[in-house]
Amino acid sequence: MSFVVVRGSDQHCTPQCPQWISAQGAITPQTPQKLRQLLDTLGNRRLPVVISSRGGDLFSALATGRIIHEKKLDVAVGRTDIGDPVEDGIYAGLSFDAGADCDSACALMLAGGARRFVGPQARLSFYLMGQKQLVKTYLNEMAISPRLFTALQDRFAERELDPDMMLEVGLTTGPQPVDALTGPGICKSVPKAENCRVAPSPNAQAEAPAKL
Repeated sequence: MSFVVVRGSDQHCTPQCPQWISAQGAITPQTPQKLRQLLDTLGNRRLPVVISSRGGDLFSALATGRIIHEKKLDVAVGRTDIGDPVEDGIYAGLSFDAGADCDSACALMLAGGARRFVGPQARLSFYLMGQKQLVKTYLNEMAISPRLFTALQDRFAERELDPDMMLEVGLTTGPQPVDALTGPGICKSVPKAENCRVAPSPNAQAEAPAKL
């Protein structure tokens, strides 16, 4: 899985466009460490995670979900189209629900989020991956209703979950699309979302202390 810091490139939010972490691709044993390393570069900034993945390694998904939970990051299922770099370590981009998948191990990462969104055009499917007790313990830790485990425990293939069920068992906290975390409108609200870019003051250079 690749993690990239993205700034929205929609012209309607310039210059205070929202920023997020794009998480895309297969979940591998390197995934938790890669996320931790990226978060270390962000300091106290808390950016939402926009995730699209067909799944991968169960144990790595659990570890990554716990990092997301520990850092109290919001998560939405979405696909990010990444463009050119706009500054060091940050790329321009746009996020979409359409074409975004979140399967099994990915759903466990989503479960770690503070707020968890799967929009109407995104797709989430889930099965227990042969580690029922491990998954049950994790879902309980993340305060997901045991009704989700009950619904899945006798299935040996992925099941696509409908929005009402995801909301009912607490896997999602709302039906909002990814734009609830990344759309240009969130930076025009009062108070504005905390992941909005803070534009530098026109006098910032003049106000900065002289370098010795």
